[in-house]
This record gives sequence, structure tokens and C-alpha cells, in this order.
Amino acid sequence: MDPLALTAEAWREPWRLWTGHLVHFGGTHALANAIALAVPWILATARDRRKLALATVFIPPLLSLLLLPSLAGAEYRGASGLACALWALAGLGHLLRRESASVGALLLSGLALKLVLELALGTPFLAQAEGWQSLPQAHVWGALLGLGAALARPGLLRPGHPRQT
Repeated sequence: MDPLALTAEAWREPWRLWTGHLVHFGGTHALANAIALAVPWILATARDRRKLALATVFIPPLLSLLLLPSLAGAEYRGASGLACALWALAGLGHLLRRESASVGALLLSGLALKLVLELALGTPFLAQAEGWQSLPQAHVWGALLGLGAALARPGLLRPGHPRQT
């Protein structure tokens, strides 16, 4: 077992709540996660990048705590749950702005399609497992946490709302 992977040991080794999202099951897995993480950052507006940065720091431990009950004797590695959170966060942010609503609709519909296909087929979508098993609940919880982060201060997402510091 990797000393950085998310396991039940996270209760005694709390760094695993973050590091489990940084380690992967191989190069293909890491590349797929890097691409999935890059998309929301590339499409983010300047004012949304701060929210993405905060989400990148605070969502991993929350997601890890939600996943711990389903890890009996197993480990979680990968950033796909975090990527789903960032897609949801960026997608909802865009959707609520008139000038970029189509980008938001594209991000959210792509994420919804991925989640529905994974849950229906019981297998990862857009990733080829290399001797490891995907954890679809990581993607669902990640998406829900991302939506929650987007709605945490709904006044900031309303078109024309003055920016507060």
C-alpha cells in the first residue's frame, strides 16, 4: 500500500485526506486526471480562479471523509473526484452568467453524462482501468461538493453582482 493513498489509516494519518488525491495507479490514470483537472482551470474566468483554488484545497479532505466508509480494506488514489467537483463548480459559475452560460451548460451536461453512464454501466467512463477499480461514488460526491461550493455564496454568482473583497 502506498503511504500517501487514502485508506482507513487517514484517521491516524490525516495527511492522507489530501495526498490520496495526488497519487495514482499509473501514468495513464495520472494523465487522465491531469486533463480532467485542467479543463475547468482553462475555461475559468479570472474571478472564478480564486474559487477553484480554494476548492482545490478544501474539497479533497471533505471528499476523503465521505469516501472513508466505502474503503474497508481498500485504498483510493486519484483526482477524478476533485475533477468532478471543479467541473461542477466552474460549470455552475458559467451557467449563471449570461455571457458564458453555454460554457457552463457544456461543462455540466458533460459531467452529468459521465456520472449517469458510470452509475448505469458500473464502470469508469473515459478511463481504462489498469488493474484497479473506479469508485463512482467519488465522482458523485465530488460533483455534489462542487455544486455546494458554487452555491456557498450565491450572491457572488448572480450576474451583475458587485464583487466583494
